[in-house]
Formats: sequence, C-alpha cells, structure tokens
Amino acid sequence: MTLQELPLSVFEASGETVIAGPILWAHILAGVIALVAGLVAIVTTKGGRRHNKAGKLYATTMGVVVVTAFPLSVWAENWFLFAIAVFTGYLVGSGYRVIVRRRAGLTDPTRSDYALHGGMLAVGGGMVAGGVYGTVAGVTALGEVLVVFGLIGSVLAARELRQFRVQPAARTPWFRRHISFMGGGYIATVTAAVTVNLTMLPEPVRWLGPTVVGFPLITYAVLKYRQRFGR
Repeated sequence: MTLQELPLSVFEASGETVIAGPILWAHILAGVIALVAGLVAIVTTKGGRRHNKAGKLYATTMGVVVVTAFPLSVWAENWFLFAIAVFTGYLVGSGYRVIVRRRAGLTDPTRSDYALHGGMLAVGGGMVAGGVYGTVAGVTALGEVLVVFGLIGSVLAARELRQFRVQPAARTPWFRRHISFMGGGYIATVTAAVTVNLTMLPEPVRWLGPTVVGFPLITYAVLKYRQRFGR
C-alpha cells in the first residue's frame, strides 16, 4: 500500500481513526505548504530575506511531513514509505544543517552531524539491499526506486562523512552542499505529490521523473551562484 491508497477508514478496524485521521491531515497540509514554500525559496534570490524565510518555513513543514509519515507508514505496514521519509528528512535536514553550521561558525563535526549522516548511510544500505531483494524476488514493483534513492542517500552521506576528515578549506563549498541537499529534498517533495496525484502515469515515471528533471536544475543553480558565493 502506498500513501495515496491510505484512506482515513484504513484505521477504523483497529480503532485508531481518532489518532490517525488528524495525523494524516497534518501530513497532507504540511506537504502542501512545503511545496509552496520550497518553490518560493527556489525562485527568490539566495541569501535574501524572502529566500531565508521561505526556506525556514519549508524546512519546518517538511519536518512535520517526515515525522507524521513514520506513524502512517507503521499503521499501514508500508516500510517503503518509512524508508522514503527517512531519505527525505535526511536531505532537508542536511541542507538546513549546512546553514546552521555556517552561521554558528562551526568547522568540526558534532555528534548530531555524525548521527545524521551515519544514520542515512545505514538506512541507505538497507534501502539498496531491500530494493534488490524485492526486485529479484518479485515482491515489490518499486524495488528499483528504493535502489536509486538508497544509492543517492548513501553516496551523499559517505561524501559528507569524508568531508569531515579533511581541512575546512578543502571541503566542498557550503553553498553547493546547501543547494544540492535542499534541491534534492524538494525533488523528493514533488515526487510525493506527483505519485499521489498523477496516478495515470507509470510508477517508475512518477517516482523517478522529478529526479531526472530536477538534477540538471540543481546543477544549474550551483553554477549560477558559484561566482557570487565562491568558496
């Protein structure tokens, strides 16, 4: 079962409608706000007041989306949704963490940083393994999606952990990491919206289409702001 197949009545049999109903609606409402706020952050000048406010709203509402996705995935016995929630939360959290670290003047990683990236590395490995097994065993039609997202998350997490071991001057510029993480998080947000609403499209197209379209846009944004922010 996917999130779009998760009606409120699914919880009636277990007597959890009172709890699950508000959580589902909070999940949906936060997702809609995140879509709008994320778009505003994308189209406004990076570093500007409107961009910063929209970005903070996007990160906050995505936090609500991710947190509410966990109980929904458990109640619906949908571990695919659980894994995607972790992946999305990692991207947005990492992008926001880049800004927090920069404003605080931090150069050395903290326990929170290790937990964030180490956790994604572990979950990403599980996503890849689960996706490969599901595809080979024929128990899931979305195994290839888990593999793709698991690989992306694992590569990003491994890169960040490796960055902590080199001198700050040799690390990837902060703006490039911020744009990459937040852009990836927004792609995941759009993916969820497309998957829920454009059900007439094949599942691989719905799940991977936004990534195919969004990745070149992230690359363009990084190149555009390289001259302004430099290293």
